[in-house]
Amino acid sequence: MGAGAGTQTSPQQAAEKKRASMANLKHDYAGDMLLAADVGGTSSRLHLFLPPDPHITEVEPLVPLHRMIHSNKYSNSKFDSFTDVVKTFLKEAGMDRPPQLACFAVAGVVVDRTCKFVNRGWVISARQMEADLGIQKVELINDFAAQGYGIISLDPKTECDTLQNVKVREGSPIAIIGAGTGLGEAFATLGANGDYEVWPSEGGHTEFAPRAHGSSQLEYEMIQYLQVKYSARARISVERVVSGQGLSNIYEFLAWKFPEQVNQEVHRRFVGPVEGPRTFDPSVITQAAQSGDCELSARAVELWCGAYGSEAGVVALKYMPFGGLYITGGVTNKMRDFITGQLPTNKKHNSGMSPFMESFFDKGRVTTMLMRVPVFLVRGEDMGERGVMIKAQRQYLESKRKRASAFGAPGFGASPKAVTQTSVESLDVVADDLV
Repeated sequence: MGAGAGTQTSPQQAAEKKRASMANLKHDYAGDMLLAADVGGTSSRLHLFLPPDPHITEVEPLVPLHRMIHSNKYSNSKFDSFTDVVKTFLKEAGMDRPPQLACFAVAGVVVDRTCKFVNRGWVISARQMEADLGIQKVELINDFAAQGYGIISLDPKTECDTLQNVKVREGSPIAIIGAGTGLGEAFATLGANGDYEVWPSEGGHTEFAPRAHGSSQLEYEMIQYLQVKYSARARISVERVVSGQGLSNIYEFLAWKFPEQVNQEVHRRFVGPVEGPRTFDPSVITQAAQSGDCELSARAVELWCGAYGSEAGVVALKYMPFGGLYITGGVTNKMRDFITGQLPTNKKHNSGMSPFMESFFDKGRVTTMLMRVPVFLVRGEDMGERGVMIKAQRQYLESKRKRASAFGAPGFGASPKAVTQTSVESLDVVADDLV
């Protein structure tokens, strides 16, 4: 299907698009416009808006409504390419000329301004889109980096659940971890302009470290099971366990290990209908654990939460994010009540903590350091959209030479006192905890 495949909308979609033309632009408007998009594996969310005042250096956390021009969401399966999505969007917005700058958050690795969507068959090339659409500058950023920029816009008091309520140290590093289709990890530090810049990572692809209570070998056996499933030579990544697919993997292993505990009705819904297709739907496991219908599902959720909390603790050890550790992601939101401990699993924890936080703190000699890390569970699911809009505005100001280039020397332009004090405090914390 081509570019026109996504133009027909249902009444619900029409209501969703009512945000269009909020800026009330005159037909002959000749000023600058910015385009931002959060491009996922299944859908794309696009926003066209007016740029910030070019005389400022710091952008607002959220683009105000009076600067919004048009917004819409599209199903990627209806388009042959992302370029077709953008063309359809700009046509709907009634624009006869392209925006000056575009920033796209893409679900994949960006190499040489290009990203390949393996499951979609798309190749998004910034250079090609500049040529095809006439946009002066197209920038691609990793989708989880966009989530990181979205975190900057949060008010933790109103938009997060606090998992560990300790003082946020202004100017200290921030870390982000998020379970969704995969596992994203990133961190943020003060940049050249004295505000936070986000650095993506592929931390979700590091090795999963099995944990054992006493003589239990369960997680070690799970690793062996997954090595066979994925034909792995010597390792299994954290993402194979801590993600939506990871919950499915855990349940599959437990069903193989303890066949006598399988609830056949739940298992059939998880696997999918006899006639196909096979779905292996992790939401079935979550629902069965919530309702108490399946002990094996509850055990899978508990193991998943423990693995997630453990990896969150690893991230905290690596980045020492005394500015806050933020837990985000689509699957995270669906598992919120388990992560916070509001919904118990089948195991009673003497610590009084949820499996997530119990595993987070289980770090031996440096546990006391983790007690100084503020931990927040993000409620919203629009961090990617927020973040890519923030990044687009910053890039616009950089193009106007009102901001220094995002990735200059670390800390250049930031408050020397803030950077120095943060470094000293971080070193003091480590020294205290290793005594």
